[in-house]
This record gives sequence, structure tokens and C-alpha cells, in this order.
Amino acid sequence: MTEPTSAAAAFVAELRARVAAGTPIVWVVTPEERAARSLLAEAFGADAVVSWTSARGLDGHEALREPTAAIARAAGSTSPVRVFYDLHPYMSDPRVVRALRDHAVVGRDKPSAFVVVSPMVAVPAELERDVAMMHLPLPDRAEVGALLDAEIGRSPGIAQESAALEALVRAALGLTRDQASRAFRRGLAGGDAVTAVARVLEEKRDALRSASALELMEPDVTLDDVGGLEVLKAWLRSRVLAFDEAARTFGLTEPRGMLVCGVQGCGKSLVSKAAARVLGLPLVRLDFAEVFGMSSPEHAIREAMKATEAVAPVVLWVDELEKGLAGDGRDARQVRVFGAFLTWLQERRAGVFVAATANEVDRLPPELARRGRFDEIFFVDLPSAKEREEIVRLHLGRRGRDPDRFALEELCRGLEHFSGAELEQVVTSSLFRAYARKSDVTDADLRAAARETTPLAVLYEEKVQALREWGQTRARRASADRRTLELFGS
Repeated sequence: MTEPTSAAAAFVAELRARVAAGTPIVWVVTPEERAARSLLAEAFGADAVVSWTSARGLDGHEALREPTAAIARAAGSTSPVRVFYDLHPYMSDPRVVRALRDHAVVGRDKPSAFVVVSPMVAVPAELERDVAMMHLPLPDRAEVGALLDAEIGRSPGIAQESAALEALVRAALGLTRDQASRAFRRGLAGGDAVTAVARVLEEKRDALRSASALELMEPDVTLDDVGGLEVLKAWLRSRVLAFDEAARTFGLTEPRGMLVCGVQGCGKSLVSKAAARVLGLPLVRLDFAEVFGMSSPEHAIREAMKATEAVAPVVLWVDELEKGLAGDGRDARQVRVFGAFLTWLQERRAGVFVAATANEVDRLPPELARRGRFDEIFFVDLPSAKEREEIVRLHLGRRGRDPDRFALEELCRGLEHFSGAELEQVVTSSLFRAYARKSDVTDADLRAAARETTPLAVLYEEKVQALREWGQTRARRASADRRTLELFGS
């Protein structure tokens, strides 16, 4: 049998220690049953393990497919480890719970244990103090490399350069062993290295989305696509250097991330996505709606964080953070998810740069602002006159128009309530007007489109003003311009 890799070796060592300490029940959480079987055999030896499934019964005895009888028989076995696969659907049966409690009472002083291998956690309150939870780690870089070598060995004639092989390994990090093998098989069938990596990333995108509320995204936004926010953009550019190994020698730690708060439609999401491009890292999006849509949200968030660390270094984009974590404390699921995410933010060691955004800052738990969870908290205000002109120039240029043809300084001076998104809408609406009369867009079209737009800052004046007051004292401004014109009499 091959020597286990570092992550697997640590899991094997911990499993042995749990059993030797007399832990009655060890619950191994993983969708990778085949890998779990291999590591259990590595830990205790194949002959020392009695196993049960609902289809095969206890060690192949179909008469012992019923879990209560199987647990009772297994408890009397001389084997030090009894492994039950997919027992979680039966944990609502009081007889199954009672049988496991009976074992826990007599099994504490023996170097033996029940090991439950399941893709999800389903521990009833009666057993919580008798169960040790363990999560099977995703394959590390060395193990993924071995999986790639195995697939290349099955495909004679496939030759890849070392740089291409490293790119394939990096692309597959965060996948399970079976997923990585399938991704390599499909990728290598493409022939050239670029196609192979693209196919592996496609598999990874699907796997992350379906398994852990994560979505691997294409970072198609650069800092040049973001108007204004020069302080924030300069801060991001300075963080690129801190990912170098020389920075570790110098004493710098890897950047941990940023929380970008502020007025809706002013570029928070854009600059968060652009962070991946400027840092040269993959972009992964965490969707809290998906987390709470799963049967066990707290398990889902832990799995998502494990998968994120497995693909590090990476930018984790969490948009509108307050919608996932804000609450009044009465929703127990939300409290547990928030606690798990908060702990991960503080204790993470892998190179995960968290780019989080928030609109409704009054709903954010104060614990999020504690230093160590984010490197910096930025506030994005409504754009200044100079920034408004820069934003309109960007959108006109993207649509094939020369910005110098327009009197933008005069136009933008009067749009003090407009957000970046609303300025984009002004450009779009002016193009519609021009197209309808079969001519090119003019200054008059831009002015007319602006008159027809009612900014959210006008509709929700009090709310925006309260948000701006919050940003004056609790966050660093994302723009250098301190505003010569303050809104709403502030």
C-alpha cells in the first residue's frame, strides 16, 4: 500500500488517536467513501475492520442489514473498529440511537470504536457527547499530482510539459479524488495543454457549485473597468507584492482581505471581482442563499470553507454579506452559520483573500469589523464630480464613442446624486434615444437621459445619509476626493 500524503497522514494519525483514547463513536464526514475505506484500512489494517452497509449487511451477512441488529452484533465483535456506511438516514430511529448509546456506555474504556462514514452530519442530541466529528480532507497538491500521474499512465502517448502538468494540478485543487480523476481524464483527452486546463476548470466549476455553494468565476473585470476609488485600487495593487515568497522572508503575512461597504451601485462588486485580476488569483464566489438552501447549512459552510482553502491561493468573493449573516439572533441556523464563518475568517491559514461587500451596514454584526478578519474596511461613497466624469467616459468608450466629443464636465457637475450604476444607465438610455431617431448620440441625449433618471439617493435620502455618516468614522474612504460638495446638507 502506498504511503499516505501529508493531509491523509494527519487524518490517519488523528483517527488512530481517537480510537486509542476510547472515543465511542467517530463520525467521518465525506462524500468520498472509497478514499475513506482506503484510509481506514491504512489506519487499522483491512482485517481489523468490520463494515456494514444497508445493502450488504454486516460484513456481507444480508440477515444483518437492519441497523439495530447490526449494531448489536458489531458491538460484540472482537474487531477494534466497526465501520457503518451511510447510517445518517437511520438516526431518526430511536432504536438505532439507543443501540449506539448502549455501545457508548460500555465502550469508553476499550480501544475500539464505531466509525460512521457519511456525506452529512446527523447526530441526535442524545449522542452529541459521545461522538467525535472528523472531516476527511480533500486531496492536497501531492495527492492530486499522483492522481494526474495515474491518469497519464492510463493514456499512453500523452506527453505534457512540466509547466502544463503543474497548471493541471493547480486547476484541480479543491476537487475530491474521484472528481479530480474524472477531470484529468476528460482534460487529457483534449490534446493540448490549454484545452486540458480549460476542461479541468470546467469540471471544477460544476463540482464547486453543486457541492459546496461555491462558484468558480471568470475574473473578467480589471481595475481599469472601475471608475474612481483610487485609494482602494492603490491599496489592492500594493497587496500584490505580499503574495511573493520574499514577502514571507521579510516578515509579511499574506493579505487576508477587505470589506467594502457603501452606497448601492457605486462599484463595490466590480472592485471585488477586479481584485482577482490585480492579484493574479482565481475568483470563487460564495453564495449564502445556497448555503441556507441546503439541509444542513452549518455543514455546508464548513465544506465551502474547506474547499476554498484547498484551492488557495484564491480570492473569495462574498457579495452582500449582510444578507447571509445579519439577523436578530433568533434563527439558530443563522447563528451557527455566522459563528462558523466568523471563526474561519479569524483562524484561516491558507492564502484566501476575502473580498466581501455590504450595502446595509447597520445589519452587519459588529464582530465582523474586528481586526484580523479583514486587512481593511473601505467605504464607497457616491462618486465626486471628477469620478462621475471618469465613469461616464468609461461607459462611452466601451460603446465605441469618443468621450472627448461630449461636454462631460458640465454634464457631470449636475449629477451629484448619481451612483456609478445610474451613470451607466444614463449612457445606455441616451444610446436608445439616439438609435430610435437613427442618428448618433449627442450631449442633448445624455442630458435628457439624466433628467429622466431619479437616483436612489433622492428616493431614499435619509437612508443614504445615515450610511454616509457611518462611513465617516468607521471605515477608510475608497476615494481620495473628500468631496467639495456634501449631499443633503451634511
